[in-house]
Amino acid sequence: MENYFSYFTEIEEHFQRRRGSILLLSTLDWALIETWKDAGVPLEAVSWGIDEAFDRYDKRPWKTRKVNSLAYCAQAVLAAAE
Repeated sequence: MENYFSYFTEIEEHFQRRRGSILLLSTLDWALIETWKDAGVPLEAVSWGIDEAFDRYDKRPWKTRKVNSLAYCAQAVLAAAE
C-alpha cells in the first residue's frame, strides 16, 4: 500500500522543482491534492499535469508573475487523469 503522505510530498516536491524555488503550498493547495488523492488520480497524472502547465507557462512571452499556486495546474492534471 502506498504511503498516504508520500502522495502529498511527491506532488509538493515536483511542483517546487518545476517552479524553480521553494514555495510552501497553501491550505487550498493541500485540499486540492487531497481531492485528487480521494478521486484516485494517479501520481503520474498529477506530475504530467504539473509539467504540462509549466511547459505552457514557459512558452508565454511575458512572465511577469511566477506560478504561486498548485491550482494553476489543476486543469492540466484533470486532463491527464481522463
